[in-house]
Amino acid sequence: MDKESLLDLLILAQKDNEEAICYLVKKFQLLIKKFARQLNYDCAETDLIIYLLEFTKKLDTKKIQNYSEGELVNYIVRLLRNKKIDIYRKNNLALEEVHTEKEISTEAVPGFEEQICLKELLDMLSDKHKKVIIAKYIYGYSDAEIGTSLGISRQAVNKLKNKALEQLRTQMKAEKLMDY
Repeated sequence: MDKESLLDLLILAQKDNEEAICYLVKKFQLLIKKFARQLNYDCAETDLIIYLLEFTKKLDTKKIQNYSEGELVNYIVRLLRNKKIDIYRKNNLALEEVHTEKEISTEAVPGFEEQICLKELLDMLSDKHKKVIIAKYIYGYSDAEIGTSLGISRQAVNKLKNKALEQLRTQMKAEKLMDY
């Protein structure tokens, strides 16, 4: 199998040649392990291998037959990297939804009146501003962590946070809930 080109391996793998499938997985195993470590969840390596095999089955080999060996390797590397990014985004968005949809606990806000007031104030914010404030002040995430989960920069998180806090201050002044 060592003398087979990557294109030949892909064609053989499409035909369910077990040796070709094993060699293909082995060829990209280090990259798959690296991406799995970056994803940091159980079964990440298995998910990436399954994706590689599914991709191999669906691949139109006629479109790539003029690719050089290096171009084919780069194509598969980009494919796996994009899948890693997709998995990462899905996992972080799911985590973000769990945290922002969760009700504010009574431990976070001591009194019932304060909790109602805080909920009303937060409801006046846009969804993005609300997510940033909850993630920052209720769950204690850093600006960088919030940025990663929302897919924006740390600086953008800081701007959203500052704008949201200014809106909250203005609203609290208007309702005379805060002494200045």
